Parts: sequence; structure tokens; C-alpha cells
Amino acid sequence: MTILIANIGTSDLAIQISIQGENYYLPIDYLSNESNIGEQTAKLPPKLKELWEKQRSYIETILYPDLGFPVGVKQTSRELTRVVLEKYLEKYPENPDKWHSRIKPVRIWGAIQKAISLGATKGYIFVTNQVTSEKPEGHEKDTIYLYDILVRWLELQNIPFILEKKTIDSKIEANKLEPLLSEYEKHLKQIAIEEKLNLLSAETEPNQNLVLVSIKGGTGNMVTALQIQAIDSNFKNLVFIDPELNLEKILQGEPSDCKLTLYWRHLRSQKYDTVKQLLSRWDFDGAILILDDWQNSLNSLPDGIVDKADIEESQTAIESVIAALNLGLCFINLDRAETKNILKSNPEISALVELEQNYEDWLNLYAQCRIYWKLNQVANFLSRLSSFWEELLSYLIVALDGSKYFVGDINDWKLQKSSVESELWQKFYREESKKDSSFKTRDFDSEPCSLQNRFTKYRLLKSLVDFRGKNSHTWESFKEPLMSLDYWVQKRNKMIHLAKGVSKQTMCEMLKSDRLSADKQVKAEAMKACEPDEILQTMTEICSATFELLNMEKNSSVGCGTTSHYIYSDIIAWVLDRLERDKLQ
Repeated sequence: MTILIANIGTSDLAIQISIQGENYYLPIDYLSNESNIGEQTAKLPPKLKELWEKQRSYIETILYPDLGFPVGVKQTSRELTRVVLEKYLEKYPENPDKWHSRIKPVRIWGAIQKAISLGATKGYIFVTNQVTSEKPEGHEKDTIYLYDILVRWLELQNIPFILEKKTIDSKIEANKLEPLLSEYEKHLKQIAIEEKLNLLSAETEPNQNLVLVSIKGGTGNMVTALQIQAIDSNFKNLVFIDPELNLEKILQGEPSDCKLTLYWRHLRSQKYDTVKQLLSRWDFDGAILILDDWQNSLNSLPDGIVDKADIEESQTAIESVIAALNLGLCFINLDRAETKNILKSNPEISALVELEQNYEDWLNLYAQCRIYWKLNQVANFLSRLSSFWEELLSYLIVALDGSKYFVGDINDWKLQKSSVESELWQKFYREESKKDSSFKTRDFDSEPCSLQNRFTKYRLLKSLVDFRGKNSHTWESFKEPLMSLDYWVQKRNKMIHLAKGVSKQTMCEMLKSDRLSADKQVKAEAMKACEPDEILQTMTEICSATFELLNMEKNSSVGCGTTSHYIYSDIIAWVLDRLERDKLQ
């Protein structure tokens, strides 16, 4: 549902007065808050200019007697609206022609007309009624009676538009910005709940409903408060209605023309700042949602609110950023096939192609472990740790030219004895026979040896390292930290089957308990394990040893102290740079 949210001021109300035989509508209050009032007055024809400049005199000498007030005794706007309401509009049947035609809520009427043209059937109006013990008569420009006049006037005009008032707390002075900000925030939240407004929803379908806001009316600080809080409320499709000042139209009692304004550059900056916050926590999915919502909001706006050509470049930037974020999401999900598809179908992110070309699963898993640990997502952390353990073994076997020993798809890990050098096979055979007595009984001349678990892979890798003549010290610097992680890999597997939750605290408690266990095997495994807060450092040592084993330069993302989180840091840096450049367009 499209709705209107508006301030009103006593200057919204104009009443017809006969001056020198001609009828004109004069606001009961000066339009003092209008910045261009002087310019508009100067544009009037001489006769109307003189009339406008003497409006106060005409109101006090002609209107006051009509309302029962003495001539020349200034009345407050609150009192004027009270009398108009109580003495005349409530007695409308007795005066069917005299007063209704004389009353025109010119400015707010224009805002309501525009809102209706955009599909609105309801409006929330902010009013003041500052009656307190210190001010028993209220404030001179209170709008409580003006609101009731407006409701009655719309009814008599047969305008199908429902109004609901939102009264500013009487304890809050209408010229105090800070308390007004809190008051408007409270009311806008209530409106959002009442109207079930789509606040940053996860819906993927574009929302055609608008939240139309007219800030004109009330004190300057009321104007500021509504503007700020409307923007900060994150309404999905927020558009401001700006009644344009036209003194000739006011004098004729005609509704104000209205301009639609979307502070889209400010809103864009707001959205981009939210994206930056989400990406500081590597939330690619959340960032995509924000940008999708923003695009849908722009695309669903009625014509004339924004210049389509003006936002075309920004839309292009957003599309490329969403593609880059989807790339990051695919890397998180270890979906290599989709990362290649994204890069192929989105040439605008070609600068990120190198990430795919130089990609390694085990470095990705290492980076994800660092991320999940920082986010306190321990279940995800342990899952990635387990994958890292086995993926690294697979990587090293292939890196040490071991893929030639396997038959069929390498991912099936079917070791073909006939393809393995005799010396290497003997080393592997001895290692495996020590742990698996049935290994000796199998005929590997007629069937391949299946590396079904990580320990079998580990023993093949150990044999390969020895066979290739790698530095034994480097191997030890790899093996020892790897073995200290095995406890946590096993724990993760058990927790998956038992569906038990885990946190950093429960990890410490589990390790402490197992080190005191009466079960010797459980105790022995726990004694070899590293402390939970040492896991990342242990993984870093393993990664460093991996590069040493292969005589390769260490990747810059390896290290607990580094700020780089592998491909994710590169993608985020590219995204933020692209968004920043878009803001500067």
C-alpha cells in the first residue's frame, strides 16, 4: 500500500476574503519558513503583490469580525483554527455554502492530490497540541484543530483519502531537534508496523508500494526531524513530495503543484555504507540483498521521480558489483564451476579473473577458517578445518607429481600399483600395512588401491615426500602441527553425528575433559591436540611448511597477523573501490 506521511502547519490553511469586491484566499499564518518567499512576492503583478504584502491587515480587519474576534487584536493560529472548527465546520449543515467553499488547505491539499495520483489512500499527519501546565493554552501555532478541519474538509469534498494523526508529545518543544528526532523515529516505527512496510526485506520481487513524505509544515526542526528519520528508517521505496510555492495559486485557493524528489545519491551512499559494514564481516549474501533491494527500488519508481539517464551509470556499477559478490559467494560455497561461469558471463569484472586462475582449494579453506573463527561461527570453522586437513593432503600428492599413479578420475583416488615406482610402492606398502593388517591380503595387481580416508592419503604423502628426497626437517615441521589438528577433525565428525552444538568455550571444555579421560586412547589423542586458540597458528605453520616442501614462495594471505583473507580480500577491495567510484560520478 502506498501511503503519505506529512507534517502540516497553520500556514497550510487559507480562507477566502472579499477584498475590493474580489475574492482571494489568504493563509491565516505567514509562510515565514519558505526560503524563496521574497523572490515569489517580487514575481507577483503589482495588484497581487500589494494584496499579499497587506495580508495580515486584511485578515485582522475582514476575517476577524467574521470569526467573532475584535478588529486589530491579534489571535494565535491555534485559536483561529479552533474557532473555524468549532463555530463553523461543526455547524456545516446550517451553513452549507458559506464556509466550506471559503476554506482551502492549499499546500497539504497539493501533497494529498499527488499522493492519490500515485495510488495512496491513506495519510499519517504529524500534529502538535502543546498543552502543558506551563502553557495551558497550548502553543500559538499548534495544528491539532487544523488537522480536524482537514479531515472534515476532505469528507465534504468527497475525497476518498483516510487520515490518521500522529501527535507530537506535548512535553517536547517543537523547536528542539534532538527530542523531535526521537519522537519522529518512534512514530515512524509504529507506522512501519501498522502498514507492514517492507523494511529491507528479503523479498526478491520488486515492491511497487511507495512511502511518500511531505516535510513542509511545522517548525524548521520538525521539517528536519521528519526528513532525517524518514531517510534513516530504510523504507524500501521512499519518495519526498515537495509542494512548490506559488503565491498566485494560493491566492486563487488552488492546491500547490508538487515536485517528487528522491534523494537517491544520499540513499545510495547509505546503502553502500551498509554494504561496507556487511563486507567487514564477509557477508556477501547480505550485501547482495542490499544492492538488489536498492536496484528494485529504483526500477519500481514511477516515471518522473528520477532521471533514468542520471542513474544508468550507477545501475551498471551495481550490476558489476553484484556479479563480483556472487563470485565471492561461490568461492565460499566451493563452487568452482559457477565461479568460472560468472567470470565468463561478466566481462566487467575481468580484473578478478586472476583469482580463479591462481586459485587453490586448501588456501580458500584456510582463509575461511580464519574468517569463521573471527565471526565465532565455530561449527562452520570446524567443518572447514576438517576439509582443509584432507584437501591439503590431496593437493600435495598432486603437487609432488602423484596424480600419474591414479587410474580414472583423480578425485576417485584409485591408486594403480603398476603405475607406481617399486621403491615408492614398497614405502607406502610398509606404512599402510602397519596400520591395516588386511592390506597385506589384498591383490593390488588385479585391482587398484582405494585411498578411502585421510590417513591412507597421509601415508601415501609421507612415502612420496621420502621418495622424492624432501628435507626431513621440513616434513617434520609439516607433520607435527598436522597431527595436532587431527583431534579437532575427529571431534568435528563426532559432533556432526551427535548433532551437538559447539563454541570456543565448549571446545576448551571438551579438550580439558578428554585430557583427564580414563580412556587411554582418548587421553592420548587429546594430549597431542593444540589448544583451541592455537588452531589458526597451527594451520599457518602447516601452510608455511607446505610452501617449503614445494620450494614455493609463501602466499601473502598466509599468516595470522596478515589482514589479507586470500581471494575474499581481493574481491571486497574491488567491490568497495567500484562503489566508491560510483559515488563520485
